[in-house]
Amino acid sequence: MSLAAGAVLLLGAAAAPAATVSSATLETINAATFEVVVPKPEKDSLSYEKPLPLDLLPYTERTDKYHSVGTAFAIGPDRFVSAAHVMNLGLKTQYRGVYLRDRDGKVYGIDKIIKYSDRRDFIVFSLKGKTAGRSFPIEASPRQNEEVYAVGNALGEGVVIRDGLYTSSTPEEREGKWKWIRFSAAASPGNSGGPLLNKDGKAIGIVLRKSENENLNYALPISEVLGAKDNLAVVDQKIGYQLDNMDMTKMGLLQKEIPLPKAFDELHQELVKTMDQHSDKLLKELLDENKANIFPSGKGATTLLHSVYSSVFPRLIAKGQDGNWDAFVPGKTNDAELGANGRLSYGGLWHSLVLYLRKPDDVPLDRFYKDSKLFMDLMLKGMPATRNVGPEKIKITSLGKAEEEYVFTDSYKRRWTVRIWPIEYLDSKVVIFALPVPGGYAGFMRSASSGMISSHIADMKALSDFFYVTYYGTLNQWREYLAMKEQLPPVFATIKFSFDYGKSLRFESRRLSFAYDSGLMKITKSSELQLDFAYFNENAGTVWDVARIIAGEDENTGTAFVMARNTRPAAEMDNKYKGRWDNISGRRHPFNSSAYFEDKMTVIGAVHAGGIAPERLASAPLLYTVVYSMDGNHEQNKMASGLAAFTRNFKVFEY
Repeated sequence: MSLAAGAVLLLGAAAAPAATVSSATLETINAATFEVVVPKPEKDSLSYEKPLPLDLLPYTERTDKYHSVGTAFAIGPDRFVSAAHVMNLGLKTQYRGVYLRDRDGKVYGIDKIIKYSDRRDFIVFSLKGKTAGRSFPIEASPRQNEEVYAVGNALGEGVVIRDGLYTSSTPEEREGKWKWIRFSAAASPGNSGGPLLNKDGKAIGIVLRKSENENLNYALPISEVLGAKDNLAVVDQKIGYQLDNMDMTKMGLLQKEIPLPKAFDELHQELVKTMDQHSDKLLKELLDENKANIFPSGKGATTLLHSVYSSVFPRLIAKGQDGNWDAFVPGKTNDAELGANGRLSYGGLWHSLVLYLRKPDDVPLDRFYKDSKLFMDLMLKGMPATRNVGPEKIKITSLGKAEEEYVFTDSYKRRWTVRIWPIEYLDSKVVIFALPVPGGYAGFMRSASSGMISSHIADMKALSDFFYVTYYGTLNQWREYLAMKEQLPPVFATIKFSFDYGKSLRFESRRLSFAYDSGLMKITKSSELQLDFAYFNENAGTVWDVARIIAGEDENTGTAFVMARNTRPAAEMDNKYKGRWDNISGRRHPFNSSAYFEDKMTVIGAVHAGGIAPERLASAPLLYTVVYSMDGNHEQNKMASGLAAFTRNFKVFEY
């Protein structure tokens, strides 16, 4: 007799005999099947708006000291088997070890790993202080279309038996070196690593995973486990590496044999090191092999190397679908007020959350840069996060102090503050790459499982070279920022910037200088300076430097002077870029020194040619333009006079 298709038998500590299997088989299932568990974290670094209502959780979940992550079973007195992926070997974790729990609730640590294969997805091991009183008999040559039983710790709620059929065998995907067992018995999260039994209660395979395209599940034939060499761990993975901002992929084969037996932690550490080294190797090869076509190199980079964006909210440079590189922003951004003029803007872009955080005025910049808890508390204030407890969502108010913090310097010598916070209850981490800018930070953030965070950090280090950001602030914010010498990119060592409220302002770099007094435009704490950095070619290389400057009267008005570095477009660029260059070199509108009214402002612009003769402007490699704007409607004479007064103290050192 058998149960109807899909029937389930729940096994407890004293399961009653059932008609589907013999009492002897039931006893073997009870005695030889184990939960794979990990200890729940004892520490929680998070703070919440109120105590967690843990009474809303089911009793077992609330009182169990362990998380159930899978299933294992005995095939001999000192031989236990599970799926390799259940053990998470090679992936970092915040959990303190992996254990087996028997039907009586007793927990046993893993002693030695005897066999291991990540490709076939199995592990064989012994336990500390435990031998199996019963183990499953083996059937190494099962028959298709016979009844089978999937045994496992389904959904972490106890060991269950589900029946079905051994429907077919299918070659493994890469080279067809063996055949998977496909079966119709239901399998749930937690079943992984459990035995697949035939109608006689003999183990024919290890339950592994569900089929992606059909209502079938996969098991590894137990013969593959028995036929594998003793005392050997085999790593054999084909891995592809790709960064978010490009379409190039690097495929790599990781193959390694590690002598066994080894303690669980010893093998784990060796596999973590092996995986990290291979991942780093793939990333390096991806970038090296495609260097000629990755920004700032290659034909597709030309337009961006001739462009300047205003990016107070930062962008990421990426290869577009048309093959050209550009600086992209999230499709949607969110804004939140933090009080005292502080604000947070953020938006998702591929796997990252791009952000701009302006600190509240009542927080000193020095403290803001040094205090990781304060920084993340402000992030959570503007971007609320919650923890689900039963039906309730409890607001998280703090992640505490970052567990790890260091400075990373990218290829353009920008100094990123890298901070990592643990989320213990999820076995995950949050990492932020934050670039100090006047008044706050610009950066990007990711969250991932503890096992994957290292690869995300490697990605973020690579992506930092593609970060596109404007340095903007009020004069008061600039005064604070420029005092933070350790935070500044080296390019600021080439800049001299000084001002005296109500009197004068002066700026000088290796490219240009300008100065004005308060008679021309007000100079107050709320006056603004915006440095639009861009990437452009210089001396057979690419530099990251200031390409446009906006000196404004006040952050709340449109009165300002704009000085822009314009490079002659390359021959392959679109006509719209060439047309703009023709307007500049020909001193045509809006660079013809004629005032015009636009967007409630009067604007006048001119070309600052220095000593370049008019007939040579079109062939010049670059030209600077100066634009003067004032709120309201003003006469030509007034605008021309203001522009002339400014340009008298404007010098270009590049020509």
